[in-house]
Amino acid sequence: MRAIVVDKDYGSVTAEELEIVKAAYAKAGIGLEARHFTTEEEIIEGCGDAEIILGTGNPPITRKVMEALPELRYVQRFGIGVNSIDLEAAAELGVAVLNLPGFCVRELADLSLSMIMALIRNTVYYDREIRKGCWPKCTYLMPPDVRDLTLGLYGFGGAGQELYKVLKGAYGMRVLACDPYLPDHVKSLFSDVEFVDFEALIKESDIISIHVGLSPETFHVFNDETFAKMKDSALIINTARGPIIDQKALARALESGQIRGAGLDTLEKEPIDRDDPLLSMDNVILSAHCGSFGTGAKKTQLETVCRLIPQAVTEKKLPRRNVANKAVLDKLEGLELI
Repeated sequence: MRAIVVDKDYGSVTAEELEIVKAAYAKAGIGLEARHFTTEEEIIEGCGDAEIILGTGNPPITRKVMEALPELRYVQRFGIGVNSIDLEAAAELGVAVLNLPGFCVRELADLSLSMIMALIRNTVYYDREIRKGCWPKCTYLMPPDVRDLTLGLYGFGGAGQELYKVLKGAYGMRVLACDPYLPDHVKSLFSDVEFVDFEALIKESDIISIHVGLSPETFHVFNDETFAKMKDSALIINTARGPIIDQKALARALESGQIRGAGLDTLEKEPIDRDDPLLSMDNVILSAHCGSFGTGAKKTQLETVCRLIPQAVTEKKLPRRNVANKAVLDKLEGLELI
């Protein structure tokens, strides 16, 4: 079998780590190549007889790509998000799209927490000013008492729950959560979380931390209208997907003082344009989509990627939870779903 990593230079997985995956695949009789393509056409041309495509980032695995690759059986992501893959088309064509749900929830919560505290305490601002030769003692934005703030979680999956545990447990924060897809039996496990609609979340939260996937429903859900309804003292944190926030609207809200600050691990365009106004704002913390970077997540990531498809090939077993396009399950003949 032939497998191809189509975006080896994305930056989230090293060449040494890809060698570990290559060795695991070889034991299952799968030849793995590491290439770097940026367009649909390049993927089609370079993966003509591939049965497996692996994406370390967000390669465009569209209907056009999959229809042009008749041998394709699996698409394996090295992360959680599958927004660059046409899941409906994959299911129609019998292609299983695999991802790693929950593999980095602690790391995402830790990063969100670090941005929240840095924005509240002006940590990054002071560091920048001191390096310029200034000594901004007790200046800039007045830090509120963390214990008096309300945390709003947009999405209450693994990362949102981890962040709730820390801020509720350590500071006794009031916690709101907006997640219409969370089952009632899960909500019942969190009696000290107030589950609210989106309007209440944006109006009542002092801190909004985003933990949802990118979909037509969440695309640009944070826009001019949304920011206008938020508190002028509010912070927004995004460790999910960049296009959930309308980045130009965010810049306007920050410039006008509609909201206090932002911490962004993900952006609409990565890398960020060098003339983006966010780069000149002291009340913004930027990170290079590094939320999953950490020893625990990396260990889980490599172990899972090394196991999933090799196990499907050699043992005919595939974990149901790792199949992102559940509509394909009925078409996976000869596989035991575990």
